[in-house]
Amino acid sequence: MSDLKKYLEENRNIFDDKEPLDGHFERFEERLNRFDAEKNRKQTLKVRLIATYSAVASILLIIAAGIWLLRTPETETERNISEFTETEMFYQTQMDRQIAAILCKLDKADAETRNQLEKDLQTLEEDNSRFLEEIRNQNNEELAIYYLVEHYNANIETLQFINAKLGEYFNC
Repeated sequence: MSDLKKYLEENRNIFDDKEPLDGHFERFEERLNRFDAEKNRKQTLKVRLIATYSAVASILLIIAAGIWLLRTPETETERNISEFTETEMFYQTQMDRQIAAILCKLDKADAETRNQLEKDLQTLEEDNSRFLEEIRNQNNEELAIYYLVEHYNANIETLQFINAKLGEYFNC
Protein backbone atom coordinates (compact mmCIF):
# COMPACT_ATOMS: atom_id res chain seq x y z
CA MET A 1 0.00 0.00 0.00
CA SER A 2 2.79 2.39 0.83
CA ASP A 3 4.37 1.66 -2.59
CA LEU A 4 1.17 2.68 -4.37
CA LYS A 5 0.91 5.84 -2.31
CA LYS A 6 4.52 6.68 -3.02
CA TYR A 7 4.00 6.04 -6.75
CA LEU A 8 0.92 8.28 -6.83
CA GLU A 9 2.70 11.13 -5.06
CA GLU A 10 5.73 10.93 -7.33
CA ASN A 11 3.61 10.82 -10.49
CA ARG A 12 0.85 13.19 -9.50
CA ASN A 13 1.29 15.28 -12.60
CA ILE A 14 0.36 12.28 -14.80
CA PHE A 15 -3.03 11.93 -13.13
CA ASP A 16 -3.90 15.59 -12.52
CA ASP A 17 -4.12 16.59 -16.14
CA LYS A 18 -6.57 13.85 -17.21
CA GLU A 19 -10.33 14.27 -17.05
CA PRO A 20 -12.58 11.40 -15.97
CA LEU A 21 -14.61 9.65 -18.67
CA ASP A 22 -17.99 11.05 -19.72
CA GLY A 23 -20.76 10.26 -17.26
CA HIS A 24 -18.31 9.45 -14.44
CA PHE A 25 -19.76 12.00 -12.05
CA GLU A 26 -23.32 10.90 -12.80
CA ARG A 27 -22.45 7.23 -12.20
CA PHE A 28 -20.60 8.18 -9.04
CA GLU A 29 -23.56 10.24 -7.82
CA GLU A 30 -25.97 7.37 -8.66
CA ARG A 31 -23.78 4.94 -6.74
CA LEU A 32 -23.75 7.28 -3.74
CA ASN A 33 -27.55 7.58 -3.92
CA ARG A 34 -27.96 3.78 -4.01
CA PHE A 35 -25.59 3.46 -1.07
CA ASP A 36 -27.57 6.09 0.88
CA ALA A 37 -30.88 4.43 -0.04
CA GLU A 38 -29.61 1.02 1.15
CA LYS A 39 -28.27 2.59 4.33
CA ASN A 40 -31.64 4.33 4.95
CA ARG A 41 -33.55 1.08 4.24
CA LYS A 42 -31.43 -0.85 6.75
CA GLN A 43 -31.81 1.90 9.33
CA THR A 44 -35.59 1.98 8.80
CA LEU A 45 -35.73 -1.80 9.18
CA LYS A 46 -33.77 -1.58 12.45
CA VAL A 47 -36.11 1.07 13.79
CA ARG A 48 -39.16 -1.03 12.86
CA LEU A 49 -37.69 -4.13 14.49
CA ILE A 50 -36.85 -2.24 17.68
CA ALA A 51 -40.36 -0.74 17.76
CA THR A 52 -41.95 -4.18 17.22
CA TYR A 53 -39.83 -5.82 19.94
CA SER A 54 -40.59 -2.95 22.31
CA ALA A 55 -44.32 -3.30 21.69
CA VAL A 56 -44.23 -7.08 22.25
CA ALA A 57 -42.16 -6.66 25.42
CA SER A 58 -44.59 -4.03 26.71
CA ILE A 59 -47.59 -6.28 26.07
CA LEU A 60 -45.90 -9.22 27.81
CA LEU A 61 -45.01 -7.00 30.75
CA ILE A 62 -48.62 -5.81 31.05
CA ILE A 63 -49.90 -9.40 30.89
CA ALA A 64 -47.40 -10.55 33.53
CA ALA A 65 -48.32 -7.64 35.80
CA GLY A 66 -52.01 -8.42 35.36
CA ILE A 67 -51.52 -12.08 36.22
CA TRP A 68 -49.41 -11.16 39.25
CA LEU A 69 -52.00 -8.64 40.48
CA LEU A 70 -55.01 -10.90 39.86
CA ARG A 71 -53.58 -14.03 41.42
CA THR A 72 -55.24 -15.24 44.59
CA PRO A 73 -52.67 -15.34 47.35
CA GLU A 74 -52.49 -18.69 49.07
CA THR A 75 -53.34 -18.47 52.73
CA GLU A 76 -51.27 -20.12 55.43
CA THR A 77 -54.05 -22.65 56.03
CA GLU A 78 -54.15 -23.60 52.34
CA ARG A 79 -50.37 -24.11 52.31
CA ASN A 80 -50.59 -26.35 55.38
CA ILE A 81 -53.54 -28.28 53.99
CA SER A 82 -51.64 -28.94 50.80
CA GLU A 83 -48.63 -29.93 52.90
CA PHE A 84 -50.89 -32.21 54.93
CA THR A 85 -52.28 -33.76 51.73
CA GLU A 86 -48.81 -34.23 50.23
CA THR A 87 -47.59 -35.87 53.44
CA GLU A 88 -50.63 -38.11 53.55
CA MET A 89 -50.17 -39.17 49.92
CA PHE A 90 -46.48 -39.95 50.47
CA TYR A 91 -47.09 -42.16 53.49
CA GLN A 92 -50.19 -43.77 51.97
CA THR A 93 -48.05 -44.81 49.00
CA GLN A 94 -45.48 -46.35 51.35
CA MET A 95 -48.22 -48.20 53.18
CA ASP A 96 -49.82 -49.41 49.92
CA ARG A 97 -46.48 -50.85 48.77
CA GLN A 98 -46.13 -52.85 51.97
CA ILE A 99 -49.72 -54.11 51.72
CA ALA A 100 -49.19 -55.14 48.08
CA ALA A 101 -46.06 -57.10 49.03
CA ILE A 102 -47.93 -58.79 51.89
CA LEU A 103 -50.89 -59.71 49.67
CA CYS A 104 -48.54 -61.16 47.09
CA LYS A 105 -46.98 -63.42 49.74
CA LEU A 106 -50.39 -64.30 51.17
CA ASP A 107 -51.36 -65.91 47.86
CA LYS A 108 -48.93 -68.68 48.75
CA ALA A 109 -50.02 -69.00 52.38
CA ASP A 110 -52.55 -71.42 53.78
CA ALA A 111 -56.21 -70.37 53.94
CA GLU A 112 -56.30 -69.79 57.71
CA THR A 113 -53.22 -67.52 57.68
CA ARG A 114 -54.49 -65.69 54.61
CA ASN A 115 -57.96 -65.07 56.13
CA GLN A 116 -56.56 -63.84 59.43
CA LEU A 117 -54.02 -61.48 57.85
CA GLU A 118 -56.57 -60.15 55.35
CA LYS A 119 -58.89 -59.34 58.29
CA ASP A 120 -56.01 -57.66 60.12
CA LEU A 121 -55.11 -55.62 57.02
CA GLN A 122 -58.77 -54.63 56.59
CA THR A 123 -58.92 -53.49 60.23
CA LEU A 124 -55.65 -51.55 59.82
CA GLU A 125 -56.99 -49.75 56.72
CA GLU A 126 -60.33 -48.94 58.42
CA ASP A 127 -58.54 -47.58 61.49
CA ASN A 128 -56.30 -45.56 59.19
CA SER A 129 -59.33 -44.05 57.42
CA ARG A 130 -61.00 -43.14 60.72
CA PHE A 131 -57.80 -41.57 62.01
CA LEU A 132 -57.41 -39.50 58.82
CA GLU A 133 -60.97 -38.19 59.10
CA GLU A 134 -60.38 -37.14 62.71
CA ILE A 135 -56.98 -35.56 62.09
CA ARG A 136 -58.19 -33.51 59.09
CA ASN A 137 -60.60 -31.65 61.39
CA GLN A 138 -57.83 -30.38 63.67
CA ASN A 139 -57.34 -26.62 63.95
CA ASN A 140 -53.59 -26.88 64.37
CA GLU A 141 -52.27 -28.04 61.01
CA GLU A 142 -48.66 -28.48 62.19
CA LEU A 143 -49.80 -30.72 65.01
CA ALA A 144 -52.04 -32.66 62.60
CA ILE A 145 -49.08 -33.27 60.27
CA TYR A 146 -46.95 -34.40 63.21
CA TYR A 147 -49.55 -36.96 64.33
CA LEU A 148 -50.12 -38.02 60.74
CA VAL A 149 -46.43 -38.84 60.32
CA GLU A 150 -46.31 -40.68 63.65
CA HIS A 151 -49.45 -42.66 62.76
CA TYR A 152 -48.16 -43.68 59.34
CA ASN A 153 -44.71 -44.56 60.68
CA ALA A 154 -46.28 -46.92 63.21
CA ASN A 155 -48.50 -48.53 60.54
CA ILE A 156 -45.65 -48.88 58.06
CA GLU A 157 -43.38 -50.34 60.72
CA THR A 158 -46.06 -52.95 61.54
CA LEU A 159 -46.55 -53.76 57.87
CA GLN A 160 -42.80 -54.08 57.33
CA PHE A 161 -42.62 -56.52 60.24
CA ILE A 162 -45.47 -58.63 58.81
CA ASN A 163 -43.91 -58.48 55.35
CA ALA A 164 -40.52 -59.58 56.71
CA LYS A 165 -42.05 -62.48 58.69
CA LEU A 166 -44.01 -63.65 55.66
CA GLY A 167 -40.85 -63.32 53.59
CA GLU A 168 -39.21 -65.96 55.78
CA TYR A 169 -41.79 -68.49 54.53
CA PHE A 170 -43.07 -67.19 51.20
CA ASN A 171 -41.46 -65.39 48.27
CA CYS A 172 -43.07 -63.31 45.56
